[in-house]
Order: sequence, then C-alpha cells, then structure tokens
Amino acid sequence: MLIISKENIIPYMKDHLPGFDDTLPAEITCVGEGTPEEDGDGYVNHIFRVRTGKDSYVLKQGLEEARVSKLTMELSRIRLEYDCMRIRFSITPEYTPAPVFYDAENNLFVMENVSDLKVARFQFNKNVRFDDYGRMCGECAAKNEFYTSEYYLDRDRYRDLICRFMNTRMRKIMEDGMFLDRFGEPFEDRFGEGFLEFAQLFSRDSRYVSELFKLRRSYMSHTDALIHADYHTSNVLVSGDVMKVIDLEFAFMGPFGYDIGYMAGNLISQYCAACFKAFPDEGERKEYKAYLLATIKSMYYTYFLTFTDCWNEDCKTRYRNQNGLRRSIMDEVMVDSVGYASMVNWFRTVSTIPYPDFDVIDDRNARQEAETLSLLIDWQIMFQRYSYDSVDDLIDTILYVEKEYCRIRKENRSQN
Repeated sequence: MLIISKENIIPYMKDHLPGFDDTLPAEITCVGEGTPEEDGDGYVNHIFRVRTGKDSYVLKQGLEEARVSKLTMELSRIRLEYDCMRIRFSITPEYTPAPVFYDAENNLFVMENVSDLKVARFQFNKNVRFDDYGRMCGECAAKNEFYTSEYYLDRDRYRDLICRFMNTRMRKIMEDGMFLDRFGEPFEDRFGEGFLEFAQLFSRDSRYVSELFKLRRSYMSHTDALIHADYHTSNVLVSGDVMKVIDLEFAFMGPFGYDIGYMAGNLISQYCAACFKAFPDEGERKEYKAYLLATIKSMYYTYFLTFTDCWNEDCKTRYRNQNGLRRSIMDEVMVDSVGYASMVNWFRTVSTIPYPDFDVIDDRNARQEAETLSLLIDWQIMFQRYSYDSVDDLIDTILYVEKEYCRIRKENRSQN
C-alpha cells in the first residue's frame, strides 16, 4: 500500500484523477499542521488538502494506527465513509462534500475540498453567529434519516443498508466511550477535588446509569436510518448560509434522533460556556446565549417539520395515512434525543479528550463553573425528558437549571 505524503501526492493525483493538471503550482497542507480552528478534531486519519489554480481536493487515507494515538482502527472504515458520503450526497448535496473517487488498494478516497468554510465549534467559541445553523442541521439530519429508512426505501435496499453499515468496530469505540467506560472508570481531575467528587456522583448513581443503558439499548438495536453518529460542531463546516458535514466514518444504521441529540449536547455546552466566559459586556453575553437557545429550538423544529414533509410526500403507500405512527416516531425522537444530548455532553465534559467549548475559558474557576452547570443540566434533562412535548420544554429546563444554579452561587457567596 502506498502511504501518501506531501512528496508523492501530486504524482498520485495525476495517475488516478483524469484531467488533474500537475503542471500548475500546488499548495499541499496536512490536517494536524494547522491550528485546531483550521483543522478541527482530526485525530485519526491522514488528511491532505491539494489546491491548484484549477482544482481543490481533500485526500483522506486510513491506516490501522490512528494518526495521533496508538489506537488500532478498522481499515474498512474508509470504504464505509466513502459509501456513506455518496448516499448522503445523493440526498443532501447542499450539505455534503462531493465524493470524487475511492481507491481500495491504498485505502483512501478523494472528495471536494470545502476548507474555505469554517469549523463551527471554533467559530462558536469566538461568539460568531450563523443564523441558519439550526435550520440547516435539522434539515440535513431529517432528510438523510427519512430517505435511508424503511418508510421510504424498498425493503431489500433497506436491509442491504443494515448489513452494509453494521460498522461494528467503529461503533464499539463510541459505545464503550459514551455508554460504558466513561461512566465506570476514574477520570482526570482537571478542576480540583470538589469538581471531581461532584462529577463522580453521576458514575455512582444507579438511576443515571439505568437511563444510559436504556439509551444504549436503542443505540444497539434500532436500525431506523443511516445516521452520522458523530454529528458535532467540529464535523460541521459553515459560512453564512452554506454548510457541509464531514467525517462519516462512524456512520451506521441507528436510531432516529441520535444525531440531533448529539448536536444538541454540543450546543448546550456552548451555552454553559457562554454563561461564564468573557464577553465585551453583559448585553452581548445575553444576546449570544439567546442565539444558542434559538439555534437548538430551530434545529428541533426544522427536524420535525422536514421529517413530516418527507413523510407526507414520499413515504410508502402503506404508511401514507399512518399519522399516528409518524407521531409516535417523533415523540420517541423528542425523548431519546434529549437523553443522547445529556449523555454526550457529560462524556465530553469529564473526558480527558480536549473539549474546546470549555477549554476556551482561561479562568480556572469560571471554567469549573461552566462545567458544573453543564453537568447539572445533563442530570436534569435526562430525567425530565419523559415529560417533554416539544423542544420548548427542553429550553425551559436549561433556563430553570441556570437560574437555580446562579441563585445558589449567590447565596453561597453571601454566606462566605
């Protein structure tokens, strides 16, 4: 197998891509050479950007050993990611980089370069707003889920997707981290003994762990649709009203609502950070917090509206008038997605993996306050979710927990 490098990538592109002009000056960059803001969370694969005056591509090669760790990875993830990208591009080309070609011999693929867009997470860290972000995230998730579900696909094609996208080994990484290991092992104490003791209450509390196992059951057994499964703000590139979703190597046939729950967890962490990080003034803080909540609300509303529109227009005849079935699916999404938001946010908050949403806060005490608020919200929404009729109930819980936390902090300061 040819290991791609800066030295051999131009001859490789010339040999494998008809029309590629190797006489033009080329700019070649690798993910990992730039800042996290430029490169996102590219810890696993070897990714190169090739720009000429005529063309711009990304080449992604997967090796058995992850790029920045000793973790052994499944080689087939690259083919699965490319296949998933082709499927998503056929459904939502506006949200998916264009696939160019796959090379089985060298375990790599080439796609459109969309690095002129910005990694959403690091823009949020700088308090940048994208007014359509919630709408685009909700529409992207709903369309890709509906059109890879049994409610639209021929039964045989649907079952083929289940077999093709089992993605067992990559799923195990997520399953162990999100549902099992992180809640059973000690984690690094980054913020002092008080925070460590507080955070470990989640690991020891059988009620929270029971909820995790309920969600894990859905994660493992529901084959509703081809989901992204790592749908977070570092895997979304955005600028204005343009958005592209990348890094599909964890994709599998999983439960409706997992992706928007994952994204909601990231937006909740941004909200908690906004409560305590520095702003030019309190007015700007208030406006940005309101923007983040509005983005969560827009994502959920758009997801439900888009899924319903797709159902009404394109579902199989046998399901056409089964609105009770559709409503039951949406009710399940509302409940389970909030559980996934709680789970993923808790995992990233206490993980030893860098979490830029909070790491951007320089003051240690303020960072601990933001993380503590995040865990309190995670706890509350995990149990409150069964009573939620809409995303408005989720927003109300976030605001309630924030208000109570601020009240308790004020009382404690006055007593001290």
